[in-house]
Amino acid sequence: MLDRLFKVFSFVFPFSDFLYILQLEEYDTLRYFNRLKSFFLRRNLQKRGILVYTRRVKVTFAFSFLPGLVLPIFIPFFVGLSNIFVSPYFSFLKNKIQNNAKRKFQKLGKNTKVIAIAGSYGKTTTKNYIYEFIRYNYKTQMIPGNINTPTGIAMWILKNFREETEILIIEADTYFVGEIKKSLAITPPDVCILTNIGDQHLERFKNKAELSRALNEVFVYAKNKAIKIKDLSSSLEYALRVAKLLKIPEDIIKDTALKLSPPDRRRNLTKIGEFEVIDDSYNISETTAKEGIFYAKNLAKKKGKSLLVIAAGIPELGKENCDANKNLGKILSNSASYVILLRSKFYKEISSEIKNKKKITYADSMKEALNKLFKFNSEKTLVLMQPELNDLYY
Repeated sequence: MLDRLFKVFSFVFPFSDFLYILQLEEYDTLRYFNRLKSFFLRRNLQKRGILVYTRRVKVTFAFSFLPGLVLPIFIPFFVGLSNIFVSPYFSFLKNKIQNNAKRKFQKLGKNTKVIAIAGSYGKTTTKNYIYEFIRYNYKTQMIPGNINTPTGIAMWILKNFREETEILIIEADTYFVGEIKKSLAITPPDVCILTNIGDQHLERFKNKAELSRALNEVFVYAKNKAIKIKDLSSSLEYALRVAKLLKIPEDIIKDTALKLSPPDRRRNLTKIGEFEVIDDSYNISETTAKEGIFYAKNLAKKKGKSLLVIAAGIPELGKENCDANKNLGKILSNSASYVILLRSKFYKEISSEIKNKKKITYADSMKEALNKLFKFNSEKTLVLMQPELNDLYY
């Protein structure tokens, strides 16, 4: 009964749904209001993820609660307006955290060399590989996982950085020009790496030139005599370059290289039930989608298997790559024997380019897609699993 009452309340007063959209959009007010064109009258939006009740969510909810109770139909607007109201306060807190971390690192990190990695993709893999090569020869810390924003880096420094650290490895991501600059102000790099300039997040930038400008900040705001590395072909090559730069013994390099494996969800070969699966579900762009499919196609050929691809599409496209999902459909048409296509907002574009419609199976979620694998022969099928995408794209 309580569960039913909660669902009714959430339907009439959809605070959590629209706070969820705001959170998925990284509290970007303009992007949030643009989403309302599609989501204003929709409810029960949390299907692939759930709202995390952070301090910012709680404060935004508090300011939107009373007007939302009076005029519930306008709750989407009240959430957005509340976000505008609280943004200066949270910007102040972020700047304070970043400045505190900068002071701590200036004090305790005087003898620490920083390796910073930026790029459209491959940052985390490159970071992990470098760490594996050098950690036995230097007292090394690596900011883990996907902590790559100025505030995320700052919070990690405040909680975890140790004075005895000889080398600190960080990655820096960007959604706007100036973001990498803020990250490097905390930990200015002695060695900086730009893995590539791809086609991810182009929707957030005016064009690829702006994306390039944002990513090249890893060089612009490094130390004056920093070593700058770019234009290599793989994460392994970048890691090997750094290992040799730091004079890691050859025997350690060779032994470590044999044991390297990519981080989770970056083309990891795994098993789901009886199926052999390439899990490439962390992120996606047109470039990485093509590379992933061609890699899977070649592996399937070596194993004598058919290739089945689970796909949902490519988000955050700009004018320069607006045809990416149609191009994905063409690649799937030519390279995959079967496609399980998730019904994201991109599925019609993708399916329109797949000539043989009989090879397409549709699903509403990744869970449903994996359940539909039973229709196929596990011994004769290799599965490539691309990202499901979040609820903004359904």
